[in-house]
Amino acid sequence: MRIRLGSFVTALLLIMETTNAEIEGCDFFDTVDLSSAQKLSTGSYLYKDIRIPKNLTGEYDYKLLANGTKEKVTVHTRGCVCQLSPCVRFCCPPNQIMENGVCHDDMTKKELDELDPYLNVTLDNKSVVRKNFKTDLIVQSDWPMACDHLFYLDNREKEDEYTLFENGTMLRHFDNVFLNKREYCLQHMRLDDGSIRIAPHICMAPKTSRTGQTLVMIISMICLVLTISMYLFFKELRTLLDKSFICYMICLFMVYFFQLLDLWDLSQGFCMTAAFMGYFFVMASFLWLSVISLHIWLRLGHYYFEHCFPAYSLYAWGMALVLTEVTLIAHTIVENKDWNPRVGFADRCWINTKDWSAMIYFYGPILILVAFNIIMFILTTIRINEIKRELKLFLSHQGDIPSRYRKLKSTKSSFIFFLWLFIMMGLSWSLEIISYLVDDNKLWSQILLVADYLNWCQGTIIFILFILNASKLDHFKKR
Repeated sequence: MRIRLGSFVTALLLIMETTNAEIEGCDFFDTVDLSSAQKLSTGSYLYKDIRIPKNLTGEYDYKLLANGTKEKVTVHTRGCVCQLSPCVRFCCPPNQIMENGVCHDDMTKKELDELDPYLNVTLDNKSVVRKNFKTDLIVQSDWPMACDHLFYLDNREKEDEYTLFENGTMLRHFDNVFLNKREYCLQHMRLDDGSIRIAPHICMAPKTSRTGQTLVMIISMICLVLTISMYLFFKELRTLLDKSFICYMICLFMVYFFQLLDLWDLSQGFCMTAAFMGYFFVMASFLWLSVISLHIWLRLGHYYFEHCFPAYSLYAWGMALVLTEVTLIAHTIVENKDWNPRVGFADRCWINTKDWSAMIYFYGPILILVAFNIIMFILTTIRINEIKRELKLFLSHQGDIPSRYRKLKSTKSSFIFFLWLFIMMGLSWSLEIISYLVDDNKLWSQILLVADYLNWCQGTIIFILFILNASKLDHFKKR
């Protein structure tokens, strides 16, 4: 019995020795099918003039798909050739051309002969060399497509530039994302000018969940409608300051509206109009906030007139219109992509906020207005403290002090509420600008997503600060 058991174990070990399992330490996408390769007496394989040693071969009964799932196939031998020579992944056999994500075997002999076979490959030492994919690289073309809908990168365009590395990974410059061989493939394609060249084909980045953003923004919009309605219903909430505040809330509501249309691809039919309208209301919201901060400061210094709302409107709406016109003209006539606002870029009905041009047309004006508001609130704080000291010093000598004190108390109360509003808006947009500056750092970009949620929650915050506060609720109850 022991002899039989020993013989069985020996036979099993011999079988395992002659047919290796999966190749240890080798990614499946670094292997090639050796079914048609020459097997040498040593157990090695000869694949396209490269000798693959026995320890880099293995038996597989599956094929790994792009999404990581396994598809059962006939048992076959694979070799980890990419550990011995640089590999490059093609979508189709290298003598075919790709059109609209489909491989076609219709390239003429003349086109094949005239095709530029060279690729720029970045080595581990950061140097860039030109390699012929026919002679210098191992072409892998038997993998399934990464996804059903591919789009190509044309590196003649700055936003489509990429870097191909010796280990087979590719860096997409637009968003600084590294793609492995299961996430992209190269293939010849015919461009709009009729030329044929090798281009990477990649999947569209999956959209993040829109449910959370949509829910938060809709709640904010409802809160804005309720707040605006309360201010319009009560006559005592229609002061010059309150009218400016209502205009600010209307702008904020419209910003959310156009952002939701863009989020759900509902503005594609009028994309450019929606993008510029959204831009107009973003700028107008910051301009109205600057009107509010200026008005509070002027009110403490007796420099304002109660009927200057038309002047405020001309400034806020007019400057927003001027900024929008400048951006529209730049989008139309500026050819340099680094200076063009590229409104509607990447199928988004919004201004491009990824490149440095955003600092000129979008974040730059916002930064200036945020700085102005900071200065005005600092000056207002200083003025409030000065008046408080004057009141304490001359309380027993001036008869009109009580009325002045009531005015100071009312202005200070408004100032505190709007200060909280500015802090929330200023903080959220400051984080937004920081997020723009560190966009290449994915960790910080994820952390600073809090800025987006603060922006989307502003309508809710306004409702809590200005309607659900104790003094307003008591006032509403009395009415």
